[in-house]
Amino acid sequence: MSYNKLTPLNLGPLPVDKLKDFGIVAAPGDVIFTVAAQKHAIKGHAQEFALCLRYLDRAVQTPTHVGQAPQHKGVGVELIYEHVMDKVIILVAVHLELTPAGTYIVKSTYPIARDKLERRIRKKFIIAAK
Repeated sequence: MSYNKLTPLNLGPLPVDKLKDFGIVAAPGDVIFTVAAQKHAIKGHAQEFALCLRYLDRAVQTPTHVGQAPQHKGVGVELIYEHVMDKVIILVAVHLELTPAGTYIVKSTYPIARDKLERRIRKKFIIAAK
């Protein structure tokens, strides 16, 4: 994928109501996948980047799971979308600090395995979204 063709992607509003169920209070704002964050994701997960792109907006707008990794408590949130028929689970990490423009920034995105999802649920790092 060429870096020259990348443009910022507005993935829709942060699902603040779903985050409240996990105990995270956040102001409303859209989630943006910046060109810099896309380059970071391509660099770390080049093979999976196109797959992630197909599900990014769903992960943000209608996540199946939400939560926080312990090392990112208070500064980041994980939005996870599981597409059962396609057997795909996508994690989108979002920084929880609003930009001056009133948006949130995607830090990374990548697919995760079912066992990793189940482990995070068992450890209560994430919960099923309602």
